Formats: sequence, structure tokens, C-alpha cells
Amino acid sequence: MKTTYFAVMAVVASVCLVGCGGGDFPTAKVTGTVLCDGKPVAGAMVFFEPVKAGEQEGSALVGKQGFSYTNDNGEFEIATYSEGEPDGAVVGPHRVRVGLLGKPCNCVTDSERDVMNVEVKASEDNVFEVVLPPKTARDKQRDKKNAADEEDL
Repeated sequence: MKTTYFAVMAVVASVCLVGCGGGDFPTAKVTGTVLCDGKPVAGAMVFFEPVKAGEQEGSALVGKQGFSYTNDNGEFEIATYSEGEPDGAVVGPHRVRVGLLGKPCNCVTDSERDVMNVEVKASEDNVFEVVLPPKTARDKQRDKKNAADEEDL
């Protein structure tokens, strides 16, 4: 049990260190637009999370997650290692997630749910249109339950 604990702590410490400073993984510029029902989504949180692929299959570290907020036109520029400076996302495959605080929209905006998978390529313009899926009846029920739970607090 102690060995597992120390192994987990070593991985967590390594991930934290990767996020400090310049970064150990190469990045490439990533921009795009988030759309719901064909319209731009302002104020969305966009996450580009690197995933294992190819020769990285055995590696626990594949890079730090990139992040951005969308502007009023639904546009974003991902930053990974430098806050406020859009240095891009780690080169390689990513799952993209979108969260939304504040004004709700008719699409799924759950930062724990994958919206799409993309490949960030070195030395290329990585421009992505992130089209959010429409909410299902189940999503709408979950929204109502969450709103009721918040009122109870």
C-alpha cells in the first residue's frame, strides 16, 4: 500500500513539475471557435487534454492540458505553459472538452465530457471548429436536478 502511495505521489509531483516553466513537451499554436446551434459561444472554457497514442502508449506523462476562454465571438487561443500567453497545445492527440459558467445554452457544456478528438500538429496552423452537441432529454433532466440541488443549498 505504501509503495502504491509513493508511486502515485511521484507521478503527481512529476506532472506538477511539467507545468512549471517552459515545459518538457513541444507545443504548437491552437486556435478555433466554439459553436452551439451554429452560433458562437462566449465565455466558454476550452480544454485540450493530451492523450496517449503511438510510442507514448507506455508513458504516464503525455503533456500538460491546454486551456482558454472564448471571447464574445466564440474564439479561443490555447495556452499551456504560460498563463495569458497563448503558446498553444502539446503536439499530439487530444480530447477536447468545453465547460460553460453563467448563461446556459442549448448544447452540452460539461467540462468532464469529451466533445471531440483532434491531432495537434507541429509547425502547422491548428484551427479547430468545436461544434457542441445538442442536449439530449437526459442532459436536460440532469440540468433540472442540478438546479434543484443548488436551490436546496
